[in-house]
Amino acid sequence: MIRPSLPRSGVEMRALANQSLAWRQGAQERRFGLSQLIRAEWLRIAAADVIGLADVAVTEVALASLADAVLQTVVSELAPAVPFAVFAMGRFGGSELSYASDLDLLVAFDGTADPAVAEATAEAMVRYLNGDTPANRIWTVDLDLRPEGRQGPLSRSVAAYEAYYGRWAKVWERQALLRGRFVAGDASVARHFSEVVAPFVWGRPLSDDEAREIVRMKARIERERIPPGEDPQFHLKLGRGSLSDVEWTVQLLQLKHGVSSEGTIAALEALEAAGIVSSTDATQLADAYRFCETARNRLFLVRGAPGDALPATGPVLTHLARSFGTTPTELREEYRRVTRHSRQVVERLFYGRE
Repeated sequence: MIRPSLPRSGVEMRALANQSLAWRQGAQERRFGLSQLIRAEWLRIAAADVIGLADVAVTEVALASLADAVLQTVVSELAPAVPFAVFAMGRFGGSELSYASDLDLLVAFDGTADPAVAEATAEAMVRYLNGDTPANRIWTVDLDLRPEGRQGPLSRSVAAYEAYYGRWAKVWERQALLRGRFVAGDASVARHFSEVVAPFVWGRPLSDDEAREIVRMKARIERERIPPGEDPQFHLKLGRGSLSDVEWTVQLLQLKHGVSSEGTIAALEALEAAGIVSSTDATQLADAYRFCETARNRLFLVRGAPGDALPATGPVLTHLARSFGTTPTELREEYRRVTRHSRQVVERLFYGRE
């Protein structure tokens, strides 16, 4: 009875993927088998969530474990002709995936390999996962965190990453690498990449100018990124005191104090253990994070599509509130409460306002 509430280990998930593909013939049939596994596992995770057998932390880890196995299987299916490593970034890297999350990735290859072959492999991986049409998609992948973003190649040699991070990288790229995690491919390339990245991320304290730049970026996001038609007063991702506030505050403190941890809540716990964040502040940030992430996940299940703001009225809000065992009014009041307390902490720790 308890087993479905627990995330499967990486070994278990990879074994299930192997079983799903082992008896199938042909690339398309094997790809279909992988998509069927994803649907079945996704349903298992969602069921455990909805009936209360899994909290938000377990749900996030379960989704990330599934995504790990999918990436590992896809890379194995492609059989790269060059030493090639894939890194999970963002929420995927922190093992904090939501139902609506894309898979943020970076790709690196051995410096002696043919760049054209590595690029073709990365392109094949993206096609395999994204599919030719949305209906044929296995999982949406995003490589925009790579050097030069959409203008840059999908893959780079480790030496090219070293040169880029040493000369041209922006502070946000240092911030992004806090959540980097090797997930699939060649382990020796991954080790080399990690050795190259570590000095860039942790080699020196964050300067005052860099800290101010992070604060400016966050303030700009608050002003500009909430889409028209979405309520900024009840936005689960970008609202005051919501997910992005907690994530950016934790990341800034990690870089300032040299605290290494891939996930937001794990990093917050490490900051508390180091005496950098008080127990009260850590609790208020964690409460807001967990509430907003749970609500965002449940909203996806209720709507059948991504959504980032609590509805003002209507059946979607009613069903969402029921999933929390509360009323629509009480749910919105709970959002106000937890995000108000969280934002007070963010104002002090992130913006430096007393």
